[in-house]
Amino acid sequence: MKIRGNYILFFSIEIITAVLLFTLCWFFGDMGLWALSLFFVGMAITMSPKVDEREMQLMYKAGSLESIAMGAVMALLYFSLPQLNWFHTLLSTALLSRGAFGIFVFLKE
Repeated sequence: MKIRGNYILFFSIEIITAVLLFTLCWFFGDMGLWALSLFFVGMAITMSPKVDEREMQLMYKAGSLESIAMGAVMALLYFSLPQLNWFHTLLSTALLSRGAFGIFVFLKE
């Protein structure tokens, strides 16, 4: 299995980071943001130095689907769950939705 250019592995690391980030921020507050270091390490390990046009198109597609999910979550937070920490929740949701949509898009195409 190749590591460089393996986008399924990268998006899986994003999902793991999202769950870990939300959990650690829930228990430890802002100190839980250290979980983001896993995302940056995963990005450094898996991102390919040469990206072709198809991969870029799929990354943009995953990003646009992520923005739809983020809009829905922001509306839910604003109207229903104002007691949650917005920053931690939106960061976790962004990583989780981008990871899930990224895996879906890359496996489907």
